[in-house]
Amino acid sequence: MPMHSDNAKQEEEQRRTRERMERELEIAHEVQQSLLPKDIPEVPGMEIAATMRPAYEVGGDFYDVIPLSGGRMGMLVADVSDKGMPAALYMALARTLLRAHSLSARPQYLSDALESVQVRRLMRSGSLGALAALGAVRQTNEYLTEHHSESSMFLTLFYAVYDPSSHLLTYVNAGHNPPLLYNVTSGQHDWLRPTDMLMGVMSQRPFEAQERHLDANDVLVLYTDGVTEAFNARHEMFGEERLVEAIRAHGTASAQELVQALAATVATFAGEAPQSDDITILVMRCQP
Repeated sequence: MPMHSDNAKQEEEQRRTRERMERELEIAHEVQQSLLPKDIPEVPGMEIAATMRPAYEVGGDFYDVIPLSGGRMGMLVADVSDKGMPAALYMALARTLLRAHSLSARPQYLSDALESVQVRRLMRSGSLGALAALGAVRQTNEYLTEHHSESSMFLTLFYAVYDPSSHLLTYVNAGHNPPLLYNVTSGQHDWLRPTDMLMGVMSQRPFEAQERHLDANDVLVLYTDGVTEAFNARHEMFGEERLVEAIRAHGTASAQELVQALAATVATFAGEAPQSDDITILVMRCQP
């Protein structure tokens, strides 16, 4: 009888532990979702839409859309190397740092990099979008490498600043999957390949910004590797070519419709295969 009582007590403790852990994960999921933009700010002449679907209760992907000075808009998609709760905590930290440094970005944040030819050129030309991107990325990287290198985690990041007055897109690609720039009118596409290494790995990285002029009917698709590296039951990978085909098939859709169509296309391809990684998609569409 005492043994039965002990077993019942142990089972009850295990049940309570499971329930507590499940509730903690639910709360963590709610907190993580609250960090994503509830309403995406409007940008003249452009549609923006995004989605993030974690593989588990919490994940390491995130995106953000940040209004900057002068009517510019910062847009980013990032992917933390780990999964689960550790990745979610690292994600929350990185997202907070990037947003804070974006909103307070000033040239003095780059003061110890003024020997960089690119930074001096950008300051002379008054390219505030590029300086905002470089400042935010550089300062975030310094904090992560100085205070969290022992975690062995890192993140890939694509951060772009768009200026609607000049239609100029300035971006930093820190080891992230290359966004696809597709023009609906011409049917041509291009990949915005990485310009730098991963974030959170090495300090004193100057990082490099690239610029692209966006035209009417340009569609820029930012995504994480949960899209292109999704597998189906036959162990086939979705890949970049299927992504191009899906964008061409739905290129005339609105930004929100395209986000939904791409997510649905990946889900259909995967079929019964379990989702093994977070899926994040952000679409920018230049209106005609």
